[in-house]
Amino acid sequence: VQTEWQVSDKVRNFLQDVEGNPLQGLEAADKAWSFLRSDAFTKLPAAPAVTTREGQTAPAPGDKDVTCDVVVAGGTLGIFVAAALAVKGNKVAVLEQGKLVGRTQEWNISEKELLALVELGILTQDELNKAIITDYSPQRVGFSPDGVDYELATINGVLNLGVDPLSLIAMVKDSFLRNGGILLEEHAFKQAEVFDDGVVLTSERRSGSKAVARGAGGAAAFDDDSTDGGIVKVTAKLMLDAMGNFSPVMRQARGYAKPQGVCLVVGTCARGPWVDNSKGGDLIYSFTPIKGDRQYFWEAFPSQDLHGSKEESRTTYMFTYLDADGQRPSLATMFDDYLDLMPSYSGAKGPQGQMPKVEEMKVSRALFGLFPSYTDSPLPVRFDRIVQVGDSSGLQSPLSFGGFGSLLRHLHRTTTAIQDALDCEIVRKEELTAMQPYLPSLSTMWLFQKAMSVSVGKNVFDADIINKVLTSNFKTMDKLGNGVMMPFLQDVIQAPGLAATIGGMSVFDPFLVPPLLRWVGPTPVLIWTYHFVMLFAYSLLFQVTQIAGPLVKPLTEKKDSENFVRRRWLDALKYGSGNDY
Repeated sequence: VQTEWQVSDKVRNFLQDVEGNPLQGLEAADKAWSFLRSDAFTKLPAAPAVTTREGQTAPAPGDKDVTCDVVVAGGTLGIFVAAALAVKGNKVAVLEQGKLVGRTQEWNISEKELLALVELGILTQDELNKAIITDYSPQRVGFSPDGVDYELATINGVLNLGVDPLSLIAMVKDSFLRNGGILLEEHAFKQAEVFDDGVVLTSERRSGSKAVARGAGGAAAFDDDSTDGGIVKVTAKLMLDAMGNFSPVMRQARGYAKPQGVCLVVGTCARGPWVDNSKGGDLIYSFTPIKGDRQYFWEAFPSQDLHGSKEESRTTYMFTYLDADGQRPSLATMFDDYLDLMPSYSGAKGPQGQMPKVEEMKVSRALFGLFPSYTDSPLPVRFDRIVQVGDSSGLQSPLSFGGFGSLLRHLHRTTTAIQDALDCEIVRKEELTAMQPYLPSLSTMWLFQKAMSVSVGKNVFDADIINKVLTSNFKTMDKLGNGVMMPFLQDVIQAPGLAATIGGMSVFDPFLVPPLLRWVGPTPVLIWTYHFVMLFAYSLLFQVTQIAGPLVKPLTEKKDSENFVRRRWLDALKYGSGNDY
């Protein structure tokens, strides 16, 4: 049932003069969010995205068709995987529904993750340095339980680099093309057919595409661009699905199930009296209690105005964790709350101590998005010859909004596994699924997401419970040192640090444990306990394989399916225990 989009006059007036028509983008993002919350999301489409043609061989390609080793559907993040595979000498094609360009909003990331692009030969260090537009410190975390402020403002090196996606993707695209890559821009994915000897991806040329992104987190899947009927088919040994959170292939693989978690984000990049970059940025900050079935968090950092202004700029996000319940509010409603709370959060004051007005913000761009996450992640391979990468794979933490960091963190592992599959001629889902293994380090993150969210209609016995838990958690990690704090802040959970944090919270704040268990509930705690035990098991087994390296190596050297699976198992032990950090 289609209903008229509701947006307040305050939000409409605030956004209507901002460059890039963010009001239209917000409506598109809300359309995606409404669809995700509706029963329509779980219904089968008229035609499946993937069809298996068992016992049949792929048809001969036409004059305008493409034949390659790997086809990547979805270019914004897929281009990074494609460029790495092209460097290795593979013939790779990338399909992108619009122009392959970055967004006019910076991506924040840590240096170690970004260096994967140099290590894999995609970019030189000089090229990478050109894409880095900000480098700030320190980073702050802070919470205000019961009106008592707790702040930790001594963190450095976490998400401190701001990258210009426009220049970064342009350089990676150039690298891809120099290494023989085939780029099909303005071609929309229509379907994939899996044959005995290959996968054939059908695309349709788009008309009216714009070389801009229409909102983060999946809103671009709901634009109004049409296709003009020009069909191009790509035949490959493997297909990589990088079409993001609303990928039709991913949705079919998940049985059209709703996600168990969603992160909603709104924000701005602005100049003017609101900006104070003297104290660095915020990784996570909360100064309000639970209200209206949601807890708001904030992130902010110095930024560069990608539209050319030389004035000091600051990007500010407000985000919340929730589920896909139909009663959840719209992004437009959340943007209303953002405008109401922004003056207090900014801390900016005028000459007489007055707060600046919203109307005084010089907004370069407005930001908004939705980022679904599934407990069954990474997504196991469901089809022969098709593997998910990027956001569609579910590799990102349920606490993060955006899969750029997790994609780069796993880029070595992902591209090595794909190359191994090509070399060993691995195409069956039963063997390919070893590339998407169970990772306890990722699964344990779900209890944190559960603790930081509020179910619709939940009995909120203490409106500050989330702020209290996070204060206790960060106080404990601060006492335990950077060896515990730093991996956690970069979405990596390790068994020793997690055990020490839980033990420390029980010792330093024992009276918080009963209300925390009451808040989370027994079932999530039992499920998490299993993942916690498996995290220790993976950590122990990883250490065993390190010690027994000379004995293990001969068991994994052969280029066959059995050894392919063994190599993926070793990867799973490393990444599943957090020892990739």
